[in-house]
Amino acid sequence: MSTTGSERFGEIYDRGYAHYEGPRLGRVHAIGAIARWSMARALGIKKGWGAKVIPFLLYLAALIPVIVVIGVQAFVPTFDGIGYPGLFAGIFLLEGIFVATTVPEMLCPDRREGVLQLYSSRPVTPADYVLAKLLAAGVLTLTISLVPPLILWVGELFLGGDFLGTLRTNAVDLSRIVLAGTLIAFYLGSIGVAIASYTSRKPVAVGITLVGFTVIEGIIGALTNALRNESWVGYLDLLSPSRVASALVFKLWGRPGEGAPDFAPDASLVLVVIAMLAVVAIAVAVTWRRYTRHD
Repeated sequence: MSTTGSERFGEIYDRGYAHYEGPRLGRVHAIGAIARWSMARALGIKKGWGAKVIPFLLYLAALIPVIVVIGVQAFVPTFDGIGYPGLFAGIFLLEGIFVATTVPEMLCPDRREGVLQLYSSRPVTPADYVLAKLLAAGVLTLTISLVPPLILWVGELFLGGDFLGTLRTNAVDLSRIVLAGTLIAFYLGSIGVAIASYTSRKPVAVGITLVGFTVIEGIIGALTNALRNESWVGYLDLLSPSRVASALVFKLWGRPGEGAPDFAPDASLVLVVIAMLAVVAIAVAVTWRRYTRHD
């Protein structure tokens, strides 16, 4: 076909995009934005009510017993209530279910919907993405591992009669609560992130997390029972999520007799903390390798 030089085949109009002339907020802001969006998605914010049911019920299950205990203590001062080691041991199962059901929602849709390339088109490195997801998982789990003990601490503060005296007495408990709640939250959260990073299907990640925790607990329990006569068998508890968390809180408060077994009797508090941090480091390394190697 012959065409004349004046004939035009198409035109491009710059009408769909506005040039951005504002400040560049950088990678730190991007990491925070990814973390905030991940937590909102995990809690079902801006989604249907069905996505909010499980997190809501888990929060209720963690908070209602504490509120009931404080209410009973307000009317019956002689009521013993519940100790912090017992409270942490009681909500640990809820934390595990919380991690198994919320953390996969932070990672699996990104892989399933193919949006990882969009993250990479911005100044966000794979390491930034992994850091944001770990931060989101840890902070979100922190809300269920830290808030109930803090409510109990505040309740005891106001029910103690002498506010300043009770504050001085319970100040050490506050630091213990923060340490235990933060360690347990990032311990469980990092494990959940590592598992969810290897699948694009949320039900698979939820099932693997729940079954994995159950299998590990069963194996450690069986080995501990079979090797109970060995002097080093107590250190096997450091490989069990529930036992290492129980060891942490009972050694922090130094009250092994509050209705729970004395887990890891031969391990010091420092060794328990190191064991938990080692698991966090391994989970971070596994997740980082997953995204830097394949994506």
